[in-house]
Amino acid sequence: MITFLEDLKKTQPVLGKLVEAGIRKLADRANHGPPLTQQVDAENGILELRVGHKDIARAFFFFQRGREIIVTNGYVKKGQKLDRLELKRAQEFKKDWEERFHER
Repeated sequence: MITFLEDLKKTQPVLGKLVEAGIRKLADRANHGPPLTQQVDAENGILELRVGHKDIARAFFFFQRGREIIVTNGYVKKGQKLDRLELKRAQEFKKDWEERFHER
């Protein structure tokens, strides 16, 4: 996620700042839900942060039970539909994180 954010800040600085601001907003439960977030994979507990107007960036995240919000990866939206490959990456990142930190 850090690489995505750093690259985004270089290529699209405004969108990069919006993603950073959106991630900070996740700390407040009042911001959970549309239009900022939406659940995209209920089975795996993965949600999507959405920011931007003309150019739209997405970042996937999940909640670590009672402690943290883990942001896994992001992309700049190119079409109307959810990028299934990016969602698959988020699922793999979450599985890896849970295995390393023994969460379920």
